[in-house]
Amino acid sequence: MEPRTGRADAQHNRRAILAAARTAVQGSGEVWLDKIAEAAGVSARTLYRHFPTKDDLLTAVLGDYFAEQAEPLRERAAAEPDPRRALELVLTSGITAFRAHPGILALVNGNALAAEIAGRHLGAFGDVLSRAQESGAVRADLTLEDLPCLITMVTAVAGTTWPRYLALLLDGLSPAAASTPLPSFR
Repeated sequence: MEPRTGRADAQHNRRAILAAARTAVQGSGEVWLDKIAEAAGVSARTLYRHFPTKDDLLTAVLGDYFAEQAEPLRERAAAEPDPRRALELVLTSGITAFRAHPGILALVNGNALAAEIAGRHLGAFGDVLSRAQESGAVRADLTLEDLPCLITMVTAVAGTTWPRYLALLLDGLSPAAASTPLPSFR
């Protein structure tokens, strides 16, 4: 095995820090930088060299998390021939991901920067929503920005019975169930 160069060491340290931070976030959601540095096997100084602030570290963790989750899901949803089922797949995947990693959901809900990162990845699902609307599976005034709210609502209130409430929610999003237009964002 060849010895690592300074650049390789830096890349290794960055990956180790991100892995330790992700473990902390996905578990309890508590992020203590000194504990992350220790878990990564680096000094606090090394951690701060890569991530000058806690927000910088959390931004990188969330960016990696959403990038990992979004692209494979987008591909699966695009391959689904039934537009309603494709939208259901997107919502189900979001719910199961946040149920498995509640610390990620807590970060997204409590942090404007995290919400912006999530929003960047949300754009990949515009085609899924458009297909569902064009097929008449969901109401035309549903927006892409509504999807994370729907995921959060079901995740937050439904517990283990979330599939039931997701089915009710999807039925309520059908054009036939829409008796009034949705209020606009203000």
